Amino acid sequence: MNRKQLSWIATGAALAAITAAAPSIAHHAFAAEFDSSKPVALDGTITKARFVNPHSWVYVDVRDRTGKVTNWGFEFGTPSSLRAKGLDKTDVAFGTKVHIDGFRAKNGGPFGYAVSVTLPGGRKVQTGSAPDAPR
Repeated sequence: MNRKQLSWIATGAALAAITAAAPSIAHHAFAAEFDSSKPVALDGTITKARFVNPHSWVYVDVRDRTGKVTNWGFEFGTPSSLRAKGLDKTDVAFGTKVHIDGFRAKNGGPFGYAVSVTLPGGRKVQTGSAPDAPR
């Protein structure tokens, strides 16, 4: 190969690396979706858990003081970050009663960012992984 061909290959490789990094650069921050001035602490029963990238989601039925049940969705960290902290999908199986501490979504709906989950038996696990989220 001559110098010109090597230059084109190097340029193509650099562009490929930049393109591959673009999704992570465009990824949202905690503050884009959640309100750090609105903490939530809820007890509920898990109805669904999705350990997927870029964020896992856990859904819980929460009963208010009047008895009305609302299904809340909480953003957790990535599956690999949760496993590294000792949390597996089996820990948040359907029907498991949990306590979640976190922050409410800015859209005002029943959504939030989970900082931690307390499992039956009292084991508390940090669930959030956003670098700009309050702890």
